[in-house]
Amino acid sequence: RGRSPIEREKNLDTSTILRFMASGAICSSLAHVTLTPIDVVKTKVQTDDRYNSGIVGTFRQVWEEEGPATFFDGWEPTFAGFFVSGAFGFFLTEFFRRFFASLLKDSLMNQSSLSEVCAAAVTASYDIPLIVAGASTAAFVCCFILAPFDSVRIRRVSQPDYADNIFGVVSRMSREEGFLSLFSTVPVWWIKEIPFNAAKFLTFDTSTEYLYETFPIAREDIRLSLVVSLVGGTLGGIAAAIVSNPGDAVVSVLKKAKTDLSAIDAAKKMNEKEGLNAFFKGLPLRMIFYSLLVSLQFLLYDFIRFSLGVGSDDMKLYLNVLGAALSGTSGS
Repeated sequence: RGRSPIEREKNLDTSTILRFMASGAICSSLAHVTLTPIDVVKTKVQTDDRYNSGIVGTFRQVWEEEGPATFFDGWEPTFAGFFVSGAFGFFLTEFFRRFFASLLKDSLMNQSSLSEVCAAAVTASYDIPLIVAGASTAAFVCCFILAPFDSVRIRRVSQPDYADNIFGVVSRMSREEGFLSLFSTVPVWWIKEIPFNAAKFLTFDTSTEYLYETFPIAREDIRLSLVVSLVGGTLGGIAAAIVSNPGDAVVSVLKKAKTDLSAIDAAKKMNEKEGLNAFFKGLPLRMIFYSLLVSLQFLLYDFIRFSLGVGSDDMKLYLNVLGAALSGTSGS
């Protein structure tokens, strides 16, 4: 056999980290702002019982009663929140994936006495679980960023006359409810965002891997590869929307107006009033929203990342297995 190259990931230097963060910030904020009208209608469905006439009917009702400008209510906190969380989220997913992979490889080398090459090969077979673990851990951190911005967005959408701008919303909420009230939904965000990220990456990676195995030519054809990413993103968005909808519904109820209810109390009240249906309000809209969002995010992220010079090949060193083995033999 010829020499078989293996891959070792380069260390993340400051320049690469900043480019990762810029890629995540731009793609996440642009994708969310673009789809703000769907998010606005979803929030109204979850917070106001008057909006119950289906997707098309609700869009028409909002247009007729509040005007087209309403569809972009809350775009400012949406943009700012996802710009910051996107920067940290995509980078932290990569950071924690590497961190967990390093722990696994070191454990295999120490406890199973495997060589570095063998341990790296075994670690590579756990790529999807490592991505899910990295994404879930990153989501845990990013909930502290997203929760206050989303609290402002929900209040802005559910009560358009609450304040003149987002700074007024923050000021009034802090004055009347306390500054920490902006972070009161963080535990619910964990219930919402950790399953969301796990489902998104798990579904995206498994579905795209299946498609690449079924249609190997897609690995070589850019257009087919784009189709694979779109399909994977759509399926990932739908799966993520389903598993995270209960948490999203609770967050909307908690932040539509001032309340002393805890997340558990709010969930109990929702269940008493409407049963399980209360936790899946707005799900059709969220499935549309996130299937579009996740596809758009992955496409924008890859495009921006490659444009900034952070392609997959840029992140790896290519080593020679035979050469490394021979070097090891001659040195022993």
